[in-house]
Amino acid sequence: MPRVTFLHPQGKSGNVTRNLTLLDAAKELGFPLKHDCGGNASCTTCRVEVQSGAENLSEIDFDEQDLLDREALREPWHRLGCQARVLGDVVVRVPESKFAEPTTRQSEAQGVDIR
Repeated sequence: MPRVTFLHPQGKSGNVTRNLTLLDAAKELGFPLKHDCGGNASCTTCRVEVQSGAENLSEIDFDEQDLLDREALREPWHRLGCQARVLGDVVVRVPESKFAEPTTRQSEAQGVDIR
């Protein structure tokens, strides 16, 4: 089983079923990788930056490349979590800006001061 590591302050790492998308691997590991379009390759909120193991991901198809190009994410290390399939060990960084800050109401309910 391939090992996937999500680098992020709330990151997770673990073995996952081969051929899962990075998004499904994140779900399997309990890591909240944001995906506004539901994993349909119509946004870039599940974008990750491959740190190592790029050769262990499926090749970029036309739809994924088109969407990355439209967002000016042309460097080869950018991948969409909903499209990249895990074929072997991989380490990806998840930009912190991809995670929503808690709203004031949610934070107050949890006793967190966001000021």
